[in-house]
Amino acid sequence: MPLESIADPTIRIKPSSKMINFISCNARDSDAPANIRSLYKSKRSKEEKIAKSAALTLADLRWLNDFLIKYRKTATKRIYLHELLVDSDVILPAPRETPRNPELEARIQKLTAQQNAREYQAMTKSIDSVRKFLPEDTIAYQMKQINKQLIAVVQFLFSVLAAFAFGFIGVEYIVGNLDFGFRLLLGIICALIVALAEIYFLALKLNEDIDVTPKSTKLHED
Repeated sequence: MPLESIADPTIRIKPSSKMINFISCNARDSDAPANIRSLYKSKRSKEEKIAKSAALTLADLRWLNDFLIKYRKTATKRIYLHELLVDSDVILPAPRETPRNPELEARIQKLTAQQNAREYQAMTKSIDSVRKFLPEDTIAYQMKQINKQLIAVVQFLFSVLAAFAFGFIGVEYIVGNLDFGFRLLLGIICALIVALAEIYFLALKLNEDIDVTPKSTKLHED
């Protein structure tokens, strides 16, 4: 699925039980950030689920590190921030997924199924006497397909050239003498219009070719 930009890039830490116990017993400071206070408040009220679901930001960890520096000066047991971070989970920011267009999703599923069917037919062709020798495997069939592609390309080029000639030369015969630059612009505009139309109809033709069920598939189903 397509992803949107990250709305909130904040990195959060889900504290471990050791960190929650230390904060609830020793870090009851009125100057503590709101997230720190929520830990020992929830612990004091025995709301374990709230305490475990709380998350700390990097700013909260900086405050906790400064508190530990002061705490070690008077405490008998030295505790460092990395010890409290053991078993803590890091929650990284994630982009939100944008739901894909249902029509596009259906189209992708259809193309995937067709591709899987073609791959299956290719794998099982050698063991099926009905489909062992298909027209697609002959040189004549391949040359016919190449000729169809070449004809489509030649038709596209002739159509574009004819449209350019009409805009560059034909319009001048209709309205009289025109500036060379204006004639050139008319020719390019006409060629672009015809090229876009040709590309559209070519795409429709290719779409029809993809939707056609191969004969080998029908034989296999029968």
